[in-house]
Amino acid sequence: MTRTLAIVLLIIVGIYCLPSVLTILATVFAVAVGIFGAILGVAVSLAVTLLPIIIVGYLIWWLVRDNRRNRQY
Repeated sequence: MTRTLAIVLLIIVGIYCLPSVLTILATVFAVAVGIFGAILGVAVSLAVTLLPIIIVGYLIWWLVRDNRRNRQY
């Protein structure tokens, strides 16, 4: 009888607290996804901004290096 009463109480309390538990889990998930999205957004923004500059710098360095080799001969 005591075990049955404990199980019934656990089910009732579980159903009563379920919305709160789901809300807490949803909040934690939303915060994690938001942080991940912010980090991903910053990374993509930096890549799109800096990648063309790095490519142009590398091409200029490559051309200057190539010209130095041609002058040595």
